[in-house]
Amino acid sequence: MRTFQICFLSGLLISCGGGSSSSEDNSPPVVDPQPTPLVSFSVSDAPVDAVTSVNVTFSSITLKSVNDDDEDDESGLNIPILDDNGNPTTMTINLMDYQDGEQKLIIDKAEVNAGKYTNLILNTSGCPQNQNGSTEFCWVVDNDGIKTLKTPSNKLKLGAVSVSTASEQAFTIEFNLRSSMTVTAGGASYNLKPHGVRIVDGTTVGSLSGTVDVNLLTAGEGCDTVYEEGVDHGKIIYLYEGEVTSEAVMGDEYDLDIAQNEIPENVIQPYTSDSVSLDIDSGTYNYHLSQLPAGDYTVAFSCGAVGDDPEEYDSIAIANPSNQLHNVTIEANIGSVINFTEE
Repeated sequence: MRTFQICFLSGLLISCGGGSSSSEDNSPPVVDPQPTPLVSFSVSDAPVDAVTSVNVTFSSITLKSVNDDDEDDESGLNIPILDDNGNPTTMTINLMDYQDGEQKLIIDKAEVNAGKYTNLILNTSGCPQNQNGSTEFCWVVDNDGIKTLKTPSNKLKLGAVSVSTASEQAFTIEFNLRSSMTVTAGGASYNLKPHGVRIVDGTTVGSLSGTVDVNLLTAGEGCDTVYEEGVDHGKIIYLYEGEVTSEAVMGDEYDLDIAQNEIPENVIQPYTSDSVSLDIDSGTYNYHLSQLPAGDYTVAFSCGAVGDDPEEYDSIAIANPSNQLHNVTIEANIGSVINFTEE
């Protein structure tokens, strides 16, 4: 806080500072130091088909700056998860409990110096490193039972993040499980990877939701699969940044770093995606995309996205039916609505 001195005119000009008018104080003004920002981190999830729970144990977040040794994962600012007494602990979370904008706070108001950090590492604890490992700390439940869930070296390296000088900030780590979780070992286990996990500023995001006409579920080409809860029915909403031009091809989920299939140059990756779900109470088919940074997007529906491999480009037809796409502008702290209807 700056300290100001107030000068008054009372017949004669009196100098500030209480000293003689002939003296001059050239010392710099006293300025209180900028307080260290307080930063909070939460996790949330976009769901995946054919899985009922995705359980991960987290221990801390590491922020690496340009001065840290990139080869040393132990360098950087480590921010532990704390218990009610302020002691480092771990937290086991079923990610599927935090969908449709719901979040789980894992770190509350930690002191973090303002600046750009080259990597945010979300540290997991006790996740097995092969399909024969323990399911005590990290596991998935699907239609066949409990499966191991691996994270690479118990570290999810999520990329750069910037902390401003604002006194309090909140970030959300959004897991798009349709992109970040893959089946391995012939279905015996799962991998959780950084691909498809986003870090968003919680103050600048909005959401998009809506309904899908039941007739559209089987209206497109190759859409004979009947909707069934708990299976890969291929009824998917895809969201793309910006307005998609007629020359571009809207791609399905894939990981550019490891994909082996040929990907045409005009294919654009989705920003995120969501499976259409049935609301039993209302009888409507719905979708919900949350934690979306404000901006312009294109949203499209495909009824034939069965087997969308999150690692490979599968040439899935999007939109399908071809007229089921819309342009939408997302505004911060506002829930936008786009319904897909049969025309």
